[in-house]
Amino acid sequence: MQSFKLSIVLLLTIISMTVQASPNILLIIADDVGIEVLSSFGVGESSAKTPTLDQMADQGMSFKNFWSQPVCSPTRATLITGRYSFRTNIGFAVFPSLNLPENPEVPEWASPAPGSPRVMAGGGYPPNFIPQHGLLEEEYTLPMAFKDSPNLNYSTAAIGKWHLADISNGGVDHPNQAGFDHFSGLMDGGPRHYFSWNKIINGEVSGKTGYVPEDKTNDAIEWILEQGDKPWFMWLAFNQAHAPMHLPPKDNWQSDYSSLDSKVIDVSHRAKYFNAMIESMDTQIGRLIASMEPNVLKNTYIIFLSDNGTARSNVQPPFSSNKAKGTIYQGGVNTPMIIVGPQVESGTVSDALINSTDLFVTIMEMAGINLQTTIPENIIHDSISFMPVLKNVNTKSPRDWIYADYFYDVSSGDTVENYAMRNNRYKLLRNNNKEEFYDLHNDPYEHNNLLITDLEVPDLVSNYESLKKQIIELRNGQ
Repeated sequence: MQSFKLSIVLLLTIISMTVQASPNILLIIADDVGIEVLSSFGVGESSAKTPTLDQMADQGMSFKNFWSQPVCSPTRATLITGRYSFRTNIGFAVFPSLNLPENPEVPEWASPAPGSPRVMAGGGYPPNFIPQHGLLEEEYTLPMAFKDSPNLNYSTAAIGKWHLADISNGGVDHPNQAGFDHFSGLMDGGPRHYFSWNKIINGEVSGKTGYVPEDKTNDAIEWILEQGDKPWFMWLAFNQAHAPMHLPPKDNWQSDYSSLDSKVIDVSHRAKYFNAMIESMDTQIGRLIASMEPNVLKNTYIIFLSDNGTARSNVQPPFSSNKAKGTIYQGGVNTPMIIVGPQVESGTVSDALINSTDLFVTIMEMAGINLQTTIPENIIHDSISFMPVLKNVNTKSPRDWIYADYFYDVSSGDTVENYAMRNNRYKLLRNNNKEEFYDLHNDPYEHNNLLITDLEVPDLVSNYESLKKQIIELRNGQ
């Protein structure tokens, strides 16, 4: 393990060298991983070992004020379109309803045992749940921008979790119809089983057994090797640490989990299974990086982020289960992002306000895509490039505020209109028709609602009114 860690340090150091040609771009999306999970952010007390992600933080730039959306599909929609949820109308998790075949029989050695329920899911759909539609076909997407820039000669691939398709927008063909040259992965929000699943390869469905994260990494390694000297953009979406909880194969561990039962998940050891899943993702990311040739690495941006906060069943202090995934509190939207690559300042931490929508044009700028001539004039997007910050961590934040929203309360099955906006210090949110206002400098985990205690203070009134005005203007299309 020590030699593996040293090789990752060397490889990530290579990435920081000056770019010489059109760069490769690897976007890695974790699932249900809040900012408190990774020790490099210094927010929680996680005991999971993540040497690859730690080294990425040491060799790249970490963002402590990055906001995703509260749940998975909305974040993925913002990444691929640069548009807020109220524009795409992807305000909750897409429910595919694709009528896929039954999964293959689960191997006897797999975790959990065959026939086991999705234990410790940390949620689920209520009986009156209304399936949410997928990304509309008329949306302009990031891979389409690469296709519309043929002079740059990029190949594009999406591997892993998709969760933007339904029967109305192409179903299993949707990733390719959305613009990707190649797709290999899963349609659902979470695998029904990490060792048995339906795999989609460019619209073709086949039953698979084995460990899902290893299969994704194998596909990513193979596809990158096939590109040779051609520049590429890859969307690589892991399922960790989304339910169901399980014990990964031993060669994915960074810690000793031999005391855990791989067949019957013991809820009293929930945190250990969760950490093992995080470590397995880190192992696979490290394996992918180690597979890349030095000349490829030195010309590659690697972007790691999470789609939303940690699930309520697994969230760790300082966040609580009622302010985790599926909420617009910090535990639901303040998620980790780390970027390493050409011209990125090494070992730095940025406090810039960055939204998940911003990856849309930032990735285009990384690739050299001309935004003015490529993005159709009729497209309204909410994406602001933060490339200047990547080159100089002291650059002023490209945004004065960031925003997140969602439209569905999974606990009640009701349609809601929940949203949040923060500026450098203050945060205004609406949760189940009630406004709350927080000072994130003095109260970063949102315990003291200032609308109850201190709103007569002039500075607070000014910030409250400014955020309120900006939310109204934004949502009214101004």
